Parts: sequence; structure tokens; C-alpha cells
Amino acid sequence: MRYLDTRGLADRPRSFSEAVLEGIAPGGGLFVPERLPALSDAEVDGLAALPYAERAERVLTAFGPDLDADVLRAAASGAYGAQFDTPEVAPVRDLGGGRFVLELWHGPTLAFKDMALQLMPRLFSASIEQAGADGRSYLILVATSGDTGAAALEGFADREHTRIAVLFPDAGVSTLQERQMTTRPGANVNVFRVRGDFDACQTTVKRVFEDAAFAAELDAGHRLSLSSANSINWGRLLPQVAYYLSACADLRARGALGAGQLVDVCVPTGNFGNVLAAWYARRMGAPIGRLISASNTNNVLADFIATGVYDISGRSLVKTPSPSMDILVSSNLERLLADLADDPGRVRGWMADLRGTGRFEVDAATLGRLHEGFAGGWVDNAACLATIAEVQRERGYLLDPHTAVAWRVAQRAAEDRPMLIVATAHWAKFAADVTRALTGLPPDAPMPSGDAELELLQRVPDLAPGASLPPRLEGALRRPVRFRERIEGTREALEGALRGWLAAG
Repeated sequence: MRYLDTRGLADRPRSFSEAVLEGIAPGGGLFVPERLPALSDAEVDGLAALPYAERAERVLTAFGPDLDADVLRAAASGAYGAQFDTPEVAPVRDLGGGRFVLELWHGPTLAFKDMALQLMPRLFSASIEQAGADGRSYLILVATSGDTGAAALEGFADREHTRIAVLFPDAGVSTLQERQMTTRPGANVNVFRVRGDFDACQTTVKRVFEDAAFAAELDAGHRLSLSSANSINWGRLLPQVAYYLSACADLRARGALGAGQLVDVCVPTGNFGNVLAAWYARRMGAPIGRLISASNTNNVLADFIATGVYDISGRSLVKTPSPSMDILVSSNLERLLADLADDPGRVRGWMADLRGTGRFEVDAATLGRLHEGFAGGWVDNAACLATIAEVQRERGYLLDPHTAVAWRVAQRAAEDRPMLIVATAHWAKFAADVTRALTGLPPDAPMPSGDAELELLQRVPDLAPGASLPPRLEGALRRPVRFRERIEGTREALEGALRGWLAAG
């Protein structure tokens, strides 16, 4: 399987391992497979009889990567083992009334990012060996709105031939998310707090990737090449496809989906990678009907799905209880546009318009194809918190704020089909807003911050019978803070910070 550039600027197609190592295509585009493999109903159903690691291995193998079968098997088995707190890895919970929850937060950092970032570093290391890098190492740059950073650090810490630097927005993540990152052990890791929001972090990383002079400097001085662990990297996105196929297999095996029946899937959406993975699974043969993209008050994606106009001009990012979705520039949308339009020139033009004017508009044919598979919706902060309280009261199930957004949008979009709601994080990562929700406080009600916010973790189980704290939180809460550096959200500031870190050894 070869990988193509969404913007058509790459000099040649890449292999899987090359796409993983490069991360982003020349000129800022993203790598996509030249075709999507097709799985029969029997192949999808057969996943239900396998442990999760073998399910993931089969999905990887379907894409024909240029890695040996035993390497893929070892990567998958190593990724989905004891670091997950349930042998199911990604269980589907039946909450009644045709409503199911796909729990993706059972990994070491309590967020869905672990589903990919336990596997991707293993694929990355295998790709380095495949390339025969001859002493070359990789500097992985990660922009995070909360969960990706902790998961990437967990996956890449102390891994040979890699260094990793994570950028997170100042005052844009929860205290626990921040603590998971800034206390992270590892000789090859660094974390920078950025003055600005997630879009500033993401744009800064992209600008560094586009700086050929800095790339040459890294090569000459350190034998380093740049790469990414964000979902712009195909190696990060592909493992996410597996859990949608896995969930559909489980639903069929338990009789929740009959022959020929489809399930709608509602995904809390920020950078568009998670819902895009569901789209790829659908295209491969998963029995998925509509894909419902759920947004918070930063509802640029919901507007785009409705109108075909992506417009961030004049908009400011709004801080919400669901910070991992506080994003205006959704990078993975480019991959969907490449699939729908099948024209790199048009994709290149749309991305140029977005960068130049903050706006682009797709043609009628592309919008029609979008509407064949997608619907969108959004909820405000008050509705998000009200949903947490409602689901806990009525179903005895405690949602985090991101999953609450998806639940409420799914309620509004529900039809006669079963609905699979994607649960992307454990509630404990957002104790302040969960406490607001369970006590009936408004979204802007003052709450303790810093260490005092972490004390709320002990209070929530008293407010939500059946809720409990994961034991794995203890490490992040006890470790000393290692990283305190704050930088401006500019290419020059990040490059300077990286020079200082690399010079220090």
C-alpha cells in the first residue's frame, strides 16, 4: 500500500514506514492511503472472537504495511496488554434504550489517545529499523489540547532514537492533564507551556515543520529529523480505525445489531481524527450508518457540515468544560476532503484559502457527498454540564464533559437505529467541571485550581454513587513537577526553546 499527499505536492508516494517517520507531507499536506481495504461481513464479525490485540493486528495488516507480520504482531500485543485496566481494552457498554458507549479511556493516561499512542511508538520504532537510519534519530513535536500530550509522553518516554517535545496551551488544560505532562519521567522528553490556545500550539508546530532551515540545522548538528505524534501522522490515525471495527463486531456478536442493521456513531470532535477513523472504518465495511460529529461552543465543524463553509475569520476560541475539543482549525478534516473531492488541487486551494483568509467553501458535489455520511451538532457549556448530571441520575453512569457533549448531540440526532457514543476520557481528568455538574453549579462558577482542584477527585465519588478513582492516577499526583518553561506561540520561540534543550544534552 502506498501513501499519497492530500495536496499533491510530494515528489513520490510513500511506503507506510516512510509516512509514519515523516509525519507530515512536504508543503503541509497529510499522507493518506491510495485506497482503503474492504472487509467482508464475515471478516468484521470474526473480530469478535479475538482478543483486542489481534483485532488491531488484523486491521493493520489489511493496509499492507511494509513491516514484517511478526513485527506487527509484537507491536499490537505489546500495545494492548497489562497497561489497560480491562482485558477488553475498548469495551462497549449497553446503557439501555439502544444507547451504547464505546469506552476508550482504559489505558495508562485515562483517555482515548492511549488507544493509538500505545501502538504508534512501537510502529515508529519498527519503521526506524526498517529505514536503517544509520545513527539518525527523530524529534517528535506534539501539540496538545489536553490528552494527546500525556499519551504521547507515555508512549515515547525513553524510547531509543527518539526525543519528544509537547506543547500545551497556558490555562487551556485541566490540572490533572497538566500534571500528567509536567511530571513525566523520561530522559528524552520535554514539555512547554505556550502562551495562547491549542490552535497557537498546533500552528506553531506546523510552522516549525515548514522551516527547511531549521530542519537542516537539526540534521547537521544533531542527526535529527522532525516527526509528529499528533493525528496528522498516519501512524497515529490508523490504530483508531481498529476500535470502530472492534465495536461493531461486539455489537453484532451480542445481538445488538441484526443482519443488515447499521449503528449510528456520535463522536466528540476537535481535531477531527477520531470521527475520521470511524469514516474509514465505515468505508472498509463496518456496519455504520451516520457519523455524527459533536462539537462544543467552538462549533466551526458543526457549521461546516451544515453549510460546506469553514469559517474561522473573526472567531475567537471559547474556553469550555471540554478542553480537548477547544479547537478551531481541525487538521484531519483535510483527509476527509481529499477522500470526498478526490482532487489534490482543490484540497490545496481550500487549505490555502483557510490559511490566507480564515475561510473556505467546498463545491456542491463535495458537500453532497459529505451529507451522505455526516451530520453535526453542538451544545453549549450549560447543556454539557446538565447532561453529566442527567445521565448520572437516570442511568448511574458518570460521563466526562467531552462524552457529555456527544451524548446530548446524539439525543438530538437520534433516529430508529442503535447509537454508539464514543467515550473519550475518564471523568477524573475533569474533576472541577464534573463537580459543577453534579452540584448544579453553572459553568462559570468559581472552583479551586491547582492542587486544590485535585482534592475534588475525592469528592466526586460521594456525589456519584458507583464512581471510583482509577489507581493509576496516583503516579501523576505524587511525582514532582519537572517542566515549567513557558514560551510564546511562535515558530521562533519554539525553535529557540528546542535549541536550548538539545544543547543541554
